[in-house]
Amino acid sequence: MSLFAPLCRIVSFAICAVGIGMVTSVEMSRAEDAYPARDVRVIVPFSPGGGTDLVTRVFAQKLSEKLGKPFVVENRAGGAGGTVGSQVLARSVPDGYTLGTGTTSGIQVAAIDPTDYNPLKDLDPIARYGAGTLVLVVNPKIPAKTMAEFIDYAKSHPGLTYGSSGVGSTNHITGEMLAIDAAVSLKHIPYRGESAALIDVMAGQVDFIFISLSASRAYIQSGGVRALAVTSEHRFPGLPDVPSMTELGYKDFTIDAWYGLYAPKGTPAKVRDGLAETINSIRADHEVSQKLIDGLGFDTTGTDTPEGFRTFMESELQRYTAVVLAAGLRKK
Repeated sequence: MSLFAPLCRIVSFAICAVGIGMVTSVEMSRAEDAYPARDVRVIVPFSPGGGTDLVTRVFAQKLSEKLGKPFVVENRAGGAGGTVGSQVLARSVPDGYTLGTGTTSGIQVAAIDPTDYNPLKDLDPIARYGAGTLVLVVNPKIPAKTMAEFIDYAKSHPGLTYGSSGVGSTNHITGEMLAIDAAVSLKHIPYRGESAALIDVMAGQVDFIFISLSASRAYIQSGGVRALAVTSEHRFPGLPDVPSMTELGYKDFTIDAWYGLYAPKGTPAKVRDGLAETINSIRADHEVSQKLIDGLGFDTTGTDTPEGFRTFMESELQRYTAVVLAAGLRKK
């Protein structure tokens, strides 16, 4: 046997191996190019009917229309700040076929317990949908027509209760900020979603809640709850008669309830970039933006990138970590 035969077999094997690798890369590239080739699941980590759910469904419908495959919303409520659904997302295959909506709450939960779930390390951010304001609404039976009257009432009635969509949620952290800034004693009552909390506020089981305008607007208009202030920097277009917390003298009380799209860690950059581009086009759609600002009080102004979203999240984490430490909520 020629001495060159084994060498030829080795070289042939190496060439085949390289060829297989090239085919695999080509197949993966083609799969990304064809994305999406089937239905895409979009996890909402809160119950149906809340602001996160309502806004996500608008974007999911538009993603379906633009990309030609169904983007199917699945509600997976539970855990602090919606961590149950978010952890389901984090454990999913990073192929672009399981996505999820995240909110300000995810960052706030990470500020409370940095050793547990953290969207910055467990997920890949894609793009924000936009942001809305929170509204402080009270049960109409509470004899307070203004924020000043409400604070006086809270001081004379220690232990007023406020609802939230869970420990570490935006509703929760904002309530803690009010307790600190106004020097009042408040009791937090967590729920599995803000819509459930709002029902109890209207029923008089809970005194008030900082809630997204998207979930509360209809009830404010019907008189089911009374709006006293918004957390946007200025008065919000959807509630021009309601003052902002900043306007009322509460320093650094600008809270944006932002929502965005995430993917499991390791999702191909090409898929994430393509989704971000599509999200930006939806945000710029006049019909969509008008529908969201008029109907849900949600502002889609602006654009985003996965890198820009990550940088924004990092700054939010620093901010809320300071609030959590001041409120004594940091887990050790």
